[in-house]
Amino acid sequence: MNPRVSFKTIGCRLNQAETASMEAAFLAAGYRLTPFGEPCDVCVIHGCVITATAQRDTLRALRQAGRCESRPLAILAGCPAEWAGRSSLKAPADILVPQGDKTRLPHILHEHDPSRFPLPPASEHLTPHFNTARALIKVQDGCNFRCAYCVVPETRGPNRSRPFREIIEEARRLMDEGFMELVLTGANLGSWRDGRRTLVALVEALEAIEGSQRIRLSSIEPTTVERAMADYMAVSRKLCRFLHLPLQSGDDRILAAMGRRYTVAQYRAAVEHAVETIPRLGLGCDVIAGFPGEDEAAFSATVQLLKHLPFGNIHVFPFSPRPGTRAAQLPDAVPADVLKNRVSRLLEIKEERRATFAAGFVGHSVQVLVERKDAAGRYRGWTGEYVEALLESSTPPGHGVIKALPYAATGGVLHCRLSREE
Repeated sequence: MNPRVSFKTIGCRLNQAETASMEAAFLAAGYRLTPFGEPCDVCVIHGCVITATAQRDTLRALRQAGRCESRPLAILAGCPAEWAGRSSLKAPADILVPQGDKTRLPHILHEHDPSRFPLPPASEHLTPHFNTARALIKVQDGCNFRCAYCVVPETRGPNRSRPFREIIEEARRLMDEGFMELVLTGANLGSWRDGRRTLVALVEALEAIEGSQRIRLSSIEPTTVERAMADYMAVSRKLCRFLHLPLQSGDDRILAAMGRRYTVAQYRAAVEHAVETIPRLGLGCDVIAGFPGEDEAAFSATVQLLKHLPFGNIHVFPFSPRPGTRAAQLPDAVPADVLKNRVSRLLEIKEERRATFAAGFVGHSVQVLVERKDAAGRYRGWTGEYVEALLESSTPPGHGVIKALPYAATGGVLHCRLSREE
C-alpha cells in the first residue's frame, strides 16, 4: 500500500504556495495525502519563525505529530529548519529540511529508507496541488531589505525572482485545471524582476491568458512598485482591487529604528495616490505594536494614521524579538502590560475599519469568487476588494466569479443576493 503523508502549514501565503508544490511532488511519487492529525507515515510541518507565536505553533504541531499513534516520520521544513542551525531552537523532528531541499522531499525520504518510501519518478514542472477555487503562485523569494526585526533574509536568503516564462507556464496549467483566481506571492513580491520586466508587466501578461478570471496580489513592500501597480490596477479588467502595503508604524522615529525605507509622509502619499486612482480600493496593512522605544506619542501617531487612511484590512502584530536581529538588542523595551493594551486598541480599530469598509459596498454590485458552502447551507466567498461575502441563494450560484448585490453588512461580512434574483 502506498505510504501516507500529511501536511501542516504555518505562516504566510508563500509557505502555503510552497506546500502546494510539495504536495504535488508527493502525489507524483505515489503517496496518499491525509489530513493533519490522522494516521500517516510521514508528517511534514512546514513551519514559520517570523514571530514567537508562529514558532510556538510550529513546535506544537511537531509535538502533535510525534503523538500520533501511527508514529509517522516527523519532518520540519522551511524557515524553522534554517533557523534551527542559527538559534537555540530545539525542534523535535526526525528530519530537518531547509529551504532548498523542500521540493526534493520524496527523494530525501527514499534515500533515508528505500524499503519504506518509493523512488519518485523523474518529473518536471509539476502543477501545485490546491483544494480551493484560488491558486497561489510563488513568483519570488528572499529579501535584501534587512529590516531590524525580520529574520527573512536569514531564513530565506537574498532576493531572487522566478523566470517570467516559468511563471506564465505554471499559470496556464493552473487555469487549465479550472482555478478562477491566481494569487501572486513572494517574500518581497514588489521586488520581482526578469530583465526589464517588473511585477506590473508580469500581471499584464497573466491577464492575457485565456480563461483567467481574477488575479490577486499578496503584500507589496512600499518603495517597490506600489504606485505603478495602483495605476495599472485602476484600468485592469482582472486584477483584484486590493492593495496590501505594510505600514508597521506611523511614527518616523520608529520607522527609522525599524530600518524601514520610507517616512510616514511618503507612505501616506502612496496610499492617497492609490485611493484617489482606484474607486473603493481594498486597502490593507501590517502594524507592529510595542517596538522598542515606542512611547505613547509614537503609538498615538500610528493610531491617528490608521484612522485617517481608509484601511479595510489591518494585521496587528505585537513586537516579537527574534534572536540575532538588531531589534532584539535595542533598549527601551515596552512593558508587557503596555504592549498588551496597545495590541487590544489596534485590534479595536481593525474591527471598526473592517466594518466601515464593508458597509460602503451595500447597494453596490460586487464580484464574488464563491469558495465554500458553510454548515448553514450558505455560500461564502470573497470580493475582489477582499471583503468576505455571504450569498443567499436557493440554488447553487454557479462556477467562477459571481455578480452579487449586497443588501447589508454585519461585522465586516457582506450579505448578498445574486444579481439574477433581483
